[in-house]
Amino acid sequence: MVDAALRLFAQKGYAGTSIRAIAREVGLSESVLYAHFPSKQAIFDAAVSGLGPQRLMAGRDGLDPELADRDPARYLRALVTSVLDAWDSPNGRLFISLMVRDGLVHEMDLGSTIARSMEEAGGLFQHWIDTGRIPAGLGRPADLAWALFGPVGQARLLWLHADADTESRRAARERCMRHTELFIRAVFREPPEPKDVVDHDRSGH
Repeated sequence: MVDAALRLFAQKGYAGTSIRAIAREVGLSESVLYAHFPSKQAIFDAAVSGLGPQRLMAGRDGLDPELADRDPARYLRALVTSVLDAWDSPNGRLFISLMVRDGLVHEMDLGSTIARSMEEAGGLFQHWIDTGRIPAGLGRPADLAWALFGPVGQARLLWLHADADTESRRAARERCMRHTELFIRAVFREPPEPKDVVDHDRSGH
């Protein structure tokens, strides 16, 4: 039901989509639709709830948490790939087209939502700072998250929308992964040697 509503919102805009049109699209009467949702706004909220930047770190859900310690670079590649998979899904692309079409990028308080997402993602970078994988003075954890995900989000806006062709989407994803590799090379350092190995080398034994 909400998927069908999202398609209509993306095609006709919020103002141009009526409860009657949604009911007709899903094959229900308006009264049955109202039994599930009290208003068009409620349908809209349900349709977009899992697609915005507040769900950025949901990309971690299918990842091995131990990989973040064992191989941070590999973990970040997997995380960005997971985020791109969600954004490049049919509903993910409908969402961004709707945001742009209706001018909702500036009306849904997305700036604050993105800032909160960067703070959440910053916890991951703080962990890597604490464990010596990222130099402590490089930047605030949330700023490091922004440095990684900002260009990825820009790619979503420009190339991962409902009207994007397959080649444009493929090129956008490749561009995002090149950016991820650049970020990894610029930010991470090799893990410190275990103390006993360092002491052994210094002793010459």
